[in-house]
Order: sequence, then structure tokens, then C-alpha cells
Amino acid sequence: MGNTVTESNAIALDLLLEKIYLGGRHDFREYKHGTLIRRLERRLQSTAVKTYLDYMRFLDTHPEEYQRLSDYLTIQVSRFFRSTYAFQQVARLVLPELVSVKRDQRQRSLSFWSTACARGEEPYSVAILLAQFLGQRLSDFNISIYATDISRYALQEAQAGLYQPKGIEGLSPIILDSYFTRHSEGYTVNSDIRQMVNFSYFDLVSTTAPPFTSLDCVFCCNILIYLQKQLQERALEMLYNSLATPGYLILGEVETPTSNMNGKLECLDAKAKIYKKNGRGDNV
Repeated sequence: MGNTVTESNAIALDLLLEKIYLGGRHDFREYKHGTLIRRLERRLQSTAVKTYLDYMRFLDTHPEEYQRLSDYLTIQVSRFFRSTYAFQQVARLVLPELVSVKRDQRQRSLSFWSTACARGEEPYSVAILLAQFLGQRLSDFNISIYATDISRYALQEAQAGLYQPKGIEGLSPIILDSYFTRHSEGYTVNSDIRQMVNFSYFDLVSTTAPPFTSLDCVFCCNILIYLQKQLQERALEMLYNSLATPGYLILGEVETPTSNMNGKLECLDAKAKIYKKNGRGDNV
């Protein structure tokens, strides 16, 4: 099919994306088409069909392909502490202020959301960061880390918390010794870290209603870059509404809030992409 999108191919692509939405309940209609086309071409090759219309017929006779396609189209590339600088800045800028506010308000809850958790590396990194920062004070707080993803297969792997040696590359011996258990199959995240994380299925672009509210911190890293602008705006509005006031939003290194967030988010670190909801822009 190549990279050239003719008018007929564009129409066929729209039809295919509509079919995927109706038949598989996975909504890719407002993802950036360039990324989708490249990944769809490889999926078509693997199923030995040549056109989008042929692939639509393939879906009719192979309904299990809907989930396989969804897993393939969603980017499941991650690693522990993927952006070292961002996590360092969360520990420096976010956690001290957040814990101070909680103490002043005599609250014991801390809630985080990893919006596209892949195989669990990001939410487990958040849990480890909290354990490191709080130390002996960890038991003073009721910690909830919600971790969601569109891939049910990735969620199963994440819940198991088992990683091959390649999956934990770059982690220091101190972290491995403190928060992982090594055995013949690889490394398993220790139970005290795993119990902080609650995994569930959620499609970030499927609704404008947040699945969680009054959250202290939301991680939405390297997702917006795959969405068209209108969908970026809707997703950010939903994430904003999920946050408490004050609350913190962490985006990916190459992402920035869209214009509908002007006045609503205060940038704490432009490089780490850490933003704070202070509530002052809610009436703008």
C-alpha cells in the first residue's frame, strides 16, 4: 500500500476505523493518521491481506483480531523511571508540597493515576518513588495508584509484576535489592509495592468523564503526541477535571498542554513537563 494516501484509501481508512470502533469498541478515529497507517500496513501484511477493505472482511470472519489490532496500534514501549529527570523533579517539586498540604489539612490519602500504564513500569516507578521519599512515613498515608491501559494483555502482564532482566535494565542495585525479588524467571516487584497499584482497563479517548476524581497527581506521558488536536484538547480537559486542587499533571517530554488549558495550569518545570492545577483558571 505504501505511504501515499490517495483519496480512496483515505475513505477506506475512515471506514475501517469506524468499523473498529463499532465492532471492537476501540476508538482510533481521532488518532493521527500517519502513525495509524504505518502500523496498519504491518498488521495487514501479517494477516496476508492487501487493502483496508480486505482487512474489514477479515475482521468479519476473525473477530478476535479486533483486540490483537488494538494491542498492536497502541504503543506499549516503556521502562522503569522512563524519564529520570521528570521523576527527580516530581520528588523535588511535587511530593514535598503535596505531603505538606495533606498534613496541614490532616488528610492521609495520596492518589495518583498512570493513564497509559503499559506493562506496569510507570505506576510501579511511582510506587517506588513514594516509598523512597516517604521512608518510614509510608505507613502514615493511604496510597492509591490507579493504573489504566487500553491493552488487556498488557494489564495482565502488569498485574503479575514479573520482568525479564532486559526489562529492569538501568535500575540501580539498591532499587533492585529493595523493591524486587529475583528468581529463575526474572524479577518480581515486591508485594508491598504491588499492593499500592490498582490496575484496570480504560480507553483514555473513549469518554469525557474521568474514571477517577480528586486525584493528587496524573501521569499522561507520550500519549498526546499520537492524537489529533481536537482529541488532545478533550483528553486534557478530562485529565484536568480528574485532578484535585491543587493537583499535578505530568506530560511526556515532547508534549505541551493545548490552548484550552491556558490559565488553568501553572508550569512548574518546562523540561520535566510538570504542571499544577491551582483552580484560578476555572472561571476563565
